[in-house]
Amino acid sequence: MTYYGIVDKIKDEHKNGVYGRRELTAEEIKTAKNKYNHLIASIGTTGGIFFAAPIILMAPILAVGISAFNLLTKKKKTNFITRQYGNDNSSQKGIIIENELLNDDYEIDGDEELFYGLFDNFLSEENAFRKIMKSKGGSTLIIIERNSIPKKMHFGGEFGRFNCGLYCSHPKDENLLIPLENSNELIKTLILEETLSAYEALGAKKIIIEDKTNINTNGKADTLKAKGSFDQKYGKQILREKLFGKGTFDKDRALKDSLFIHDFPNITTTLKGRINGNQTSEKFTENINLSVGLDLEVLKLFKGNINFEYNRNWYFEVEFYDKNE
Repeated sequence: MTYYGIVDKIKDEHKNGVYGRRELTAEEIKTAKNKYNHLIASIGTTGGIFFAAPIILMAPILAVGISAFNLLTKKKKTNFITRQYGNDNSSQKGIIIENELLNDDYEIDGDEELFYGLFDNFLSEENAFRKIMKSKGGSTLIIIERNSIPKKMHFGGEFGRFNCGLYCSHPKDENLLIPLENSNELIKTLILEETLSAYEALGAKKIIIEDKTNINTNGKADTLKAKGSFDQKYGKQILREKLFGKGTFDKDRALKDSLFIHDFPNITTTLKGRINGNQTSEKFTENINLSVGLDLEVLKLFKGNINFEYNRNWYFEVEFYDKNE
């Protein structure tokens, strides 16, 4: 999996490229020369961002080139994370850290400047870094300047603006980024708004969506901002209630840019019943998984995700205007 650390500014001494703790193997060098060197050489030349083609960044592809500076020794204290390959001619600045190049060593002490405070708010920086890098069997962390990211990669659209912090690829679109902190609430909102927009475009008169998941949890947060124990209680909660005047019926607009709603059978059935027929009402309960494939161990690093129940029971009630009226 690919994660992103968005920062304001990367220092000049942190050159664009791939970083790790070890020298590259002969096979990795051979792979780079035969297949991937020309791709890495084009980093930063298109789209204003060097990770526009994610396939380039997956292990072991990232292990390319020969280190210009090898500071590795047998002593752990000097086993720093250093640049193993880069493009000195690139105008972009980005640090690519590949799990395969870390030698299973996730200590940040001595490499703090390289991370630009991205892990400062965690009780254990090393633990947070380890979970992210080992996520899904081995991940990539890309530290990138905020102004180098195309506006269209913001989950809210081209008018959105990125905050600094840790992000991951949108679970339904690798060309979009979402923040890891409070991702559960963001995913919930995205699913809700997508459903409401689809129903509205198909002539909805009234929509009610409730969360009927009953949960009592308690836990401890891993971030310094949320140090200590806390309780979370969930019960029946109205998530959205909407009323609409009579509008137009536009099936193309209803399904345009839809990413989540096709995962939920009952929602999909309602849409088909409205598009292909003249269904005027529906009541149903749908199981909604708010993790949508993201790594739960990584999400649990944040207070808002600790002991959060990702499997939700949502109740839907929708009423449509009659197409014949």
